[in-house]
Amino acid sequence: MSKESYLIGKAGEDLAESYLTGKGYIIIERNFRSRRGEIDLIAFEKDALAFVEVKNYSFRSYLSPLDSISRTKKTCLTHAAKSFLIRKNMHHKACRFDVLIIFSNNDSKKRFLLIKNAFQIQ
Repeated sequence: MSKESYLIGKAGEDLAESYLTGKGYIIIERNFRSRRGEIDLIAFEKDALAFVEVKNYSFRSYLSPLDSISRTKKTCLTHAAKSFLIRKNMHHKACRFDVLIIFSNNDSKKRFLLIKNAFQIQ
């Protein structure tokens, strides 16, 4: 990953954290890594534990943001989520996978689309 890509991703995660906090999420971890995957944000939202994938998009992107989350990516996210639940002894918690899409256009305006329960554990 280039330094530019890393900085774009970090800025997106900062925006995502701020946005989600405003929506009532309580962020408990960022960039959780397991041997097979990484989860951008992990948060409580009401009684559920949300594993949040953050996607940055420009309005000129051709693919749907959800289409960019491949079966392989979902498997990696699932593995990381299971690892988190075991490490933190939270396997009894209700959990889901959310996707937060941050759209940006040429005028630097950001628009957010939060998809709760975007996919199921693989």
